[in-house]
Amino acid sequence: MQSCGGCAPRSASRPATRRPLISLPFIGGFFAQLAPVLLVAYITTMFSADIRYGLARAKLLSETDDLTGLLNVRGFALAANRLFAQAARHGRATSVLMIDSDNLKGVNDSHGHASGNRLLRQLAECIQAELRFTDVAARYGGDEFIVFLPDTPGKGAMEVAERIRNRVASAPLEVDGRGLATSVSIGIACYPEDGATLDALAAHADGALYAAKQDGRNRSVKFRAAA
Repeated sequence: MQSCGGCAPRSASRPATRRPLISLPFIGGFFAQLAPVLLVAYITTMFSADIRYGLARAKLLSETDDLTGLLNVRGFALAANRLFAQAARHGRATSVLMIDSDNLKGVNDSHGHASGNRLLRQLAECIQAELRFTDVAARYGGDEFIVFLPDTPGKGAMEVAERIRNRVASAPLEVDGRGLATSVSIGIACYPEDGATLDALAAHADGALYAAKQDGRNRSVKFRAAA
């Protein structure tokens, strides 16, 4: 084989030097520019979360009774009206209890309003203890409470009322080292036999409550229409 005298000799092959696509200085600079953006986004997100929490808290406070932690009248109306509309749409029985303390005035007069407030909180706890998570309880005003019982006909409502009444009676209020007897009177009205609207049920339950007071207190009375 003839040699090619005019050809330049081949140089030894060398591996190609690869330059990194992204250098460390570039990465550092990129994150240095990105960090303030991320910080602003984080602060904005947290600020928005604080606003949402504040609004939710304000809404909760506007619908909750400060003393007992139960719903107030506004909160009760929002929850019970929605549940009652569902019951009426599907023809399901539902009931309302109106509950009134038999002892608050005497406790306030003899032991002061601080003891009276403790009595109201204790009544709220007794009521809640006998309810399902689907039931709605509220402080209706003063020493009166209202309870909405979905999917509950008259017989079941009377059973709930009696459980509440018995629990209250078995939990004397501790004042100055001694127990004061407590009791409640309860009026009951049921849909559909006692009213076609929630307002009618509440009014009829209140009438039954008045009858319970007139009959001697510490009892549960079902509404009965006048003959």
